[in-house]
Amino acid sequence: MDQLGNAACQLTGESLEGVRRRLGGLDRFDQLVPSAAREQALLEAALVSALGTVDGQTRPFGVREAKPVEEGLVLRLERPADVQCLFGLLPYRTKKGPWRGVRGLTVQVDGARLRFGLRPWAFEASWRSPAPAVWVSGPRGEDLSALLAAYTDQVTTTGHVVQWDPLGEERGPGRREPVDRSLLRRLIVSCSMGSALLRRPRLWDSLTGYVGVRLSTEMADHGLDWLIERQVAGGGFDEERLIEVLEDRIVGCGLRLLDHACGPENCTVRMAPRWSFCRGVLMIRSSRVPAAPPGSIPGPRPLTAVGDGRNVSRPQRAEHRTEPDVLKRSCVVQLLDAPSGGLGRDHLVRVAERVAAAWAARGLAVGLLLVEGSSMGLFRDPGRPEWATASMPKAVNTWTRLRLTPPPGQLWSMTVPNTSEAIGAALQQAHGRFGQVFLVGAYDGWMQEVTSSKWAADLRILVHQARPYQRHIPFPGKTTGKSAHTDDGVPLTPAESAVLWRSEHLGRSVCTAPLNGLLLLTESGEAAERDQFDMAVEEQLARYGTPVLGRFPDHGLIIRGHGHSDHPPTVLDPQTEPLNHAHMAAAADALHRRLWGDLPSTAAQQSIPTVIPDVPSFSS
Repeated sequence: MDQLGNAACQLTGESLEGVRRRLGGLDRFDQLVPSAAREQALLEAALVSALGTVDGQTRPFGVREAKPVEEGLVLRLERPADVQCLFGLLPYRTKKGPWRGVRGLTVQVDGARLRFGLRPWAFEASWRSPAPAVWVSGPRGEDLSALLAAYTDQVTTTGHVVQWDPLGEERGPGRREPVDRSLLRRLIVSCSMGSALLRRPRLWDSLTGYVGVRLSTEMADHGLDWLIERQVAGGGFDEERLIEVLEDRIVGCGLRLLDHACGPENCTVRMAPRWSFCRGVLMIRSSRVPAAPPGSIPGPRPLTAVGDGRNVSRPQRAEHRTEPDVLKRSCVVQLLDAPSGGLGRDHLVRVAERVAAAWAARGLAVGLLLVEGSSMGLFRDPGRPEWATASMPKAVNTWTRLRLTPPPGQLWSMTVPNTSEAIGAALQQAHGRFGQVFLVGAYDGWMQEVTSSKWAADLRILVHQARPYQRHIPFPGKTTGKSAHTDDGVPLTPAESAVLWRSEHLGRSVCTAPLNGLLLLTESGEAAERDQFDMAVEEQLARYGTPVLGRFPDHGLIIRGHGHSDHPPTVLDPQTEPLNHAHMAAAADALHRRLWGDLPSTAAQQSIPTVIPDVPSFSS
């Protein structure tokens, strides 16, 4: 929890105690800074578009703290001028001429804070999400209600009519405003990007030589781009740490790198979102300014999310950034679904993720390589604005972190197209970085070859539900209402039961590639108990080339996303029922022990397996 809390509060500015309480209420730790709903993101994007244009701020966007809450977002601004810049967005009706401000934006006094919101007709309301809200507080002791009252008097004394009171009725415009006059219409196509920037304001002053940032938007052929002008004094641009945080999906924004060009005085980074509904590109232009007097520019702050060391003048680089002179070969483990398994590809992905998480918690570096299946070829483009005439630029898939793990463990994932070249390039990147790489193909069938012979997996393991081995063949006419595993029938020897099991589960098709064994999934939270008959059957299965390499507790297919899962999927998430972390960790340890021996005590002693374990295999 210390590691997770540090990673989050270093970007949001929250207090460590407060962020621990917030994280303690989460049911999973794959997103420490939550994403806003679409209508909430639209409101936050509108506010940050104003905060990013103010001069004289000592904190990025003038925000000291951005605290996500269940209902929305709480902002603590550093100056009254930053609060007043938000008043420029408030809508009012002039005596003659068009409306001014952002139509549909509201504000009201809520205790010592101001509560900004949107009218229902200003966005596509969803019954699942509450009304968007952002609470703004200013410097300690500042009376924000007096600031709002003074601005209201200033508008009304000139004869204008204020339209930002949420308690007052206002009908929406009879026709849509032109795009060049409607801020919300422009922002809606890439509002999630603006919201992600506002929720992580402390990223920018954590980097080397921070002087200031300014934010603006500009329309493009593909949508609406966000432009950050970043000023740096002395030292380097520190773009490597910046890119790594922006690419991170656990704490960062989850973006993908498009291109990166650096010179002695300027550096430009372009990044694209992973989300199909976000039609915009983030461009960061860093420029060098004259060196300031010593001590006036704060030094870089360590970021736990990228593996920086603490209490150092310049944060240390994480070990995985340095390329070794000689790349050690990772052991690639491919998981396959047996012909009668009925698990499916997504189920295999969850099994691989849980086993990999248990190993990463022990200090190992593990990668999860997923191969894309064939697309359905949908022709719709969600979120495409009417002015967009071009497609969004495509970014290359990269390794992304699945969870923050206790150091020195690592848990990363990558999705690649179903081509031999793409899979081979990903495996080359994995060598020297991970000890083990789980490979899950585009299809769940055990006969499908997702790699060429050049990039074949080192171990191919069938995943199957653990079922009791058949001990009797029931008499004819006696099967109704009775199980085939009762004592009523012709008894089977362990060898006969093993042959029957192989014929029933593996005998319907022929696979030319060698298989190395079975991973059986047991019922959730239940330890696998075997008697002498079961062990004798598994001895026979091993003689036939299908040894049982291990058992792992199965918790079913867990759908990602808010509101889908009632319990966390891995041992790196909070332990709640029905998940049993102890069984998951013990099963993962036993599987590693069977394949490579006991787990190392520390990652420094971890040796990347270069010798494939000597386990039997069969071809058909």
